[in-house]
Formats: sequence, structure tokens, C-alpha cells
Amino acid sequence: MALVLLSSSGCVLERGGTGEPRRTEQQQPDPREDRPQEERPGDALPEEERPGDALPEEERPGDELPGEERPEDGRPDDELPEEERPAALCEAADPSLIACFAFEGDPGDGSQHHFRPDRERDLSYAPGKDGQALRMTRGSRLRFGHDAAWTAPAMTIDVWINPASIPLRDRYTVIDSGGKPSLFLMPGGLIRCTMGVEVNVLYPVIPGKWTHIACLSDGQTQRLYVNGVEVDRSPSGPVLAEGEQPIHIGSDEPSDQDEFDGSIDSLRVFGRTLAPQEICKAAGRDGC
Repeated sequence: MALVLLSSSGCVLERGGTGEPRRTEQQQPDPREDRPQEERPGDALPEEERPGDALPEEERPGDELPGEERPEDGRPDDELPEEERPAALCEAADPSLIACFAFEGDPGDGSQHHFRPDRERDLSYAPGKDGQALRMTRGSRLRFGHDAAWTAPAMTIDVWINPASIPLRDRYTVIDSGGKPSLFLMPGGLIRCTMGVEVNVLYPVIPGKWTHIACLSDGQTQRLYVNGVEVDRSPSGPVLAEGEQPIHIGSDEPSDQDEFDGSIDSLRVFGRTLAPQEICKAAGRDGC
């Protein structure tokens, strides 16, 4: 007599015995199997692929750190507190600033007077002490017409120069006005400052290297600073000059000779004497 077994829950009679239940349609993946990489939670990814909040704190991007600010060193100048921003070269609101030439691809004046040249020729611009600088060669001309603002009882010429060479016979003109305050580089490395009295001071100006010069007089004493350090002090007469001569930069007045060979940058003329601390900062020295 043959026995017939009926299928019970989860078990079916097979020729070879009882087996596993048949799957319905598509088998569900085992949860233990690896998920595609893009679906892994952060803590299941390799450490180098984890998102920022799963990385060690010291490896998180600065802008994702909770409760912390970015270092101020990395902020642009316009985001710094006003007292920490670098001073602008040409403060047009400064009433003592007679003229200011940044030479950022333009020979114009950035002071309140906005002087424009009445003659310019063969001017070019090169990397300067700060940004660009005016590059002068033989034949370069830059002249400004007379203005009453160029005369004052006290004055300062503040400038960076980078001569390509040292003059052997003729002088190199930085700025000249034919009677008003002037500045020259003389043969042998002498610096001539004319601010009520003509004084030649020997200083080792090096071709190809930037040198900061400040020449100033209050009408009684004329002083010369090189790279922020006072190198000469001489009795001086009045700074005021007679006549209506134009202002020449890079060549002398009136002959347009004695052209400067090299670069001139950040040229400022003040109608007052700068304080030693101001000259120190203009020269980029520490501890001013």
C-alpha cells in the first residue's frame, strides 16, 4: 500500500527529499552584501572617502567646523576690520597730500588734485615694489604743469626706486621741478636731495634692488631717510620756490635730460614733513 504525503507549510515533497522553499519572482539581496559605493553610509566608506563630518576634526574643511571662524590671515582685505586693513597709498582725503603716483598702468595722480600729465612719451610698466611701477628709459617723458599746490612751507618726497644701473657721469632724475623740491641719483651712488638746500649723501644704492627714499624739510632742517633710517640732517632754508616751472618725473627740468634708468614706484609728495614712524611704515620696516 503506497503512502502519499501532502505538502505542508514550507516543505514540499521532492524526489530527492525535502528541500528549501521556492523563491517567488526575484530574490531579495542579502542585507549583509556590500551596497554600491555611492549608497554606503559615511561610516562604511573608506576613511579617505568619508564626508567631512565623518573625518577626524583636524581633517575637516575649515568652513565646516562648527562654532569656529576662519583664520583672519586668509580673508581678503575688504573683509578685515578697518584697523587691520593695509593703508592705501593714495589717501585722497588727506589734505596734506600734494600728489600721489601709484603707477598701476597709469601715470595719473591719485591725490585730491588729480593731476594729469601734459606730456608723456615712451612710458611702460613693470613689476614694482607694490603692484606695478613706472619703467623709465632713454626717451621716456612724464611732465605735469605748474600748480600752486606744488609749493608749501614744509614738504616730503617719499618714493621707491629700482635703478637698472648707477650713473657714471650724468645724474638720474627721480623728480625735478627747476627750483621746487627735487631728488636725484648721482654718480657713485650719491643721493641728492634738494629741499631748501642741496645736499649729496653717499649711500650704497644697488642696481636691481628696491630702495626707499624720503627727503623732507620743515623750512629749517632738511632730513634724508633711506630704507626707513635717517642718514642725513642738514640746516635748510625755505622750501617755497619762485617761478611756475612744470614738474618732471624721470627727467630733469627744463632740458628733459638726465633720464632715470630703471623703475620708480609709489611716489608721493606731501605738503608737510612725515613723522619718523610714517617713514618707517612706508619703507616696510618692522617695529614701527
